[in-house]
Amino acid sequence: MDKKLIQARVDDLFNMCLRRGTAVFSSFLDGGGAAVIEKNFHISRSENAMLFGGYEGAERKMLGVFPEWEEKNRGAFPIAVIRFDVPKFRALTHRDYLGVLMSLGIDRSKIGDILTDETGAYVIAESGISEYILNNINKIANVGVKGRIIQTAEFEPPEPKTEKKQCVAASERLDAVIAAVYGISRAQSERLVKDGAVKVNHLETVGGSVSLKEGDLVSVRGKGRFVFQSADGATMKGRLHITVLKYI
Repeated sequence: MDKKLIQARVDDLFNMCLRRGTAVFSSFLDGGGAAVIEKNFHISRSENAMLFGGYEGAERKMLGVFPEWEEKNRGAFPIAVIRFDVPKFRALTHRDYLGVLMSLGIDRSKIGDILTDETGAYVIAESGISEYILNNINKIANVGVKGRIIQTAEFEPPEPKTEKKQCVAASERLDAVIAAVYGISRAQSERLVKDGAVKVNHLETVGGSVSLKEGDLVSVRGKGRFVFQSADGATMKGRLHITVLKYI
């Protein structure tokens, strides 16, 4: 993740807002980009800037910068929520929806999160392309779909599918927890970390010695992701009982 490039993008938005005297917004940032901004540029404490992705807890977010005289607010963000309904006999995946959007020539930065459920999906997108999406998508993976706009203020995202898992780890170290959660050797988990296949709170890490804290989101390429919930005491041999919430 190029922090200098992200810094330049942030600076450009602030300068643009100052020149125009109106609120300005970035395209959608991926989880890593949003996390870098949150961590390094103190956006959460800024009086005239905020990150928002269409709903609380979004992974992909826009950065909005507001003039000093304008109160920052989520309703100003140029974000639309598009609902696609599919027949009950056919379940479509995140990849299916993203694939058809990319086939229309839409840049990934124009699309936020894609949230699937048993009967369809919600696609978060820049409001300026929402009608284009609706007018050009009536079939996904050879399945007929119906699309409509959902008011952002009324949007309630579906609950992610998760399962609680309790296991025993050598410690709260990242590599130790990964080994325990996925039932692999410590050497394998260390290699995943060193190869850059692991992210903590959307940021890539190559150090397995970092200790996880309650609420940390861990993503492991090819295996999935989980939230570290707690360390619940030691075993007779000094290992730790841990609890995680796995996404399924």
